[in-house]
Amino acid sequence: MAAPPRRAKTFDRSIVEGPIPKAVWKLAWPTMLQNVIGGLQGIVDHVMVGHYVGYTGNAAIGISWQIFLVVVVFISSLFTGMAVLVARFAGANQPEKVNRTVYQAFLTAAVMSVGIMAPLGYFLSPGLLGLVNAAPEVQAEALPYIRIMFVFSFGMMVFFMLGGALRSAGDARTPLRLGIAMTVLNIVLNVILIRGLGPIPAFGTAGAAMGTVIAGGALSLLAAHRLFFSHHWVIHFKRGMSWRPDWSIIRSLMSVFTWVKSPGRNWSSRSSPDIR
Repeated sequence: MAAPPRRAKTFDRSIVEGPIPKAVWKLAWPTMLQNVIGGLQGIVDHVMVGHYVGYTGNAAIGISWQIFLVVVVFISSLFTGMAVLVARFAGANQPEKVNRTVYQAFLTAAVMSVGIMAPLGYFLSPGLLGLVNAAPEVQAEALPYIRIMFVFSFGMMVFFMLGGALRSAGDARTPLRLGIAMTVLNIVLNVILIRGLGPIPAFGTAGAAMGTVIAGGALSLLAAHRLFFSHHWVIHFKRGMSWRPDWSIIRSLMSVFTWVKSPGRNWSSRSSPDIR
């Protein structure tokens, strides 16, 4: 006898209908812990590169991250629009609109990371490193690192997008679990790729970038499986939904992002986009 199909996970209504302090803490503590764990990952990277490559490698990672972080912050801020819409639809208990909004954000992340960040980052990296006037030996270590980060940034974009979407839908523990898994995998890969292990050569500074993007790629594959083929999360993509880009939703994401990031504007004075 076949097992009954698993019921889709529903939104946590206690966040909307229960006491505000309890709801805030329920969402806040997993996010805080995830950020602490993510910070430890960066420290481990610097310690390992400092020991096996030297101060030049550490300087290369520091400069590369400052450049890459500007782009990541912009892309992550774009997901602010998605988070606003997801929170609105989740609060109104409209799962179909939540799923459609997140799917369009998923497509946007894919296009921006693969179609824009990858080629532009690859070709502009030498100029960006020259712009910060890094020493030649630092640039030599930083160039492969930052190119790897730009070209294979899709996994990290999915992680930022999905984490924001799940938290906006009231599930902060799943991003925490994903963050822990990605951090542990990243550290293990960095131990292998930075210093080398057995037949695997030592990649040095570039190995730190390789560990980061491989861990992000593995997480994006897991996320895709959960989103497309299971109902374990409060957000999932159903087979009957449209897989084409919906420009009205994408414009709404950009519109809300622009409105939220503009100082002195009152969100309540403007109705949020209507996604049908």
